[in-house]
Amino acid sequence: MADMSVPGPAVAAGSFEAVFAVGGGLEQERWERAAARVRFEELRPVSGFPLVPGKRWGPGWWWSATTGGHVAHGSAAMVVQLMLLDRDLQVVGLAGRPVRVLWREGDGRVRSWVPQVFARYADGTALLADCPGSAEAGGVAAQRAASAVGQACARVGWVYRRLRAPDPVVVGNVRWLAVGDG
Repeated sequence: MADMSVPGPAVAAGSFEAVFAVGGGLEQERWERAAARVRFEELRPVSGFPLVPGKRWGPGWWWSATTGGHVAHGSAAMVVQLMLLDRDLQVVGLAGRPVRVLWREGDGRVRSWVPQVFARYADGTALLADCPGSAEAGGVAAQRAASAVGQACARVGWVYRRLRAPDPVVVGNVRWLAVGDG
């Protein structure tokens, strides 16, 4: 969950919008309308995952039993969260970075954030989440964005979270289950 020690942005009323990939381009519409009509779990990423030279991980694909297809991921922390969500029987859809959330702060500045994971639940609600490698990852900007995206999600009955790394034993077990015994 977001660290609330950093105050969230003052978001202008009704200022949330969604940007998502459709066909060969991007569409933008009011957040509430997009949340009600767009099947984000069926969309490709709205933006690519960064490739960081010198890191031991990089973008890739997770084969999801939930979706019966690949889900894009950008980090080892993210693929672990995808593995865990893929095992949740309430999750019926998954996608990597399918939406950019835009908002106008009280001072008029436009900000945006692309949450890493989208999960659709059987009851129609959804989770937008980020998978930081540590609680401090992304700094103040990530914490302020978490507050704004959390507000946007609350408006439509969804949840936003910064997912914490699970216990290493859980990670080991889920990885073993994902790849089998060889």
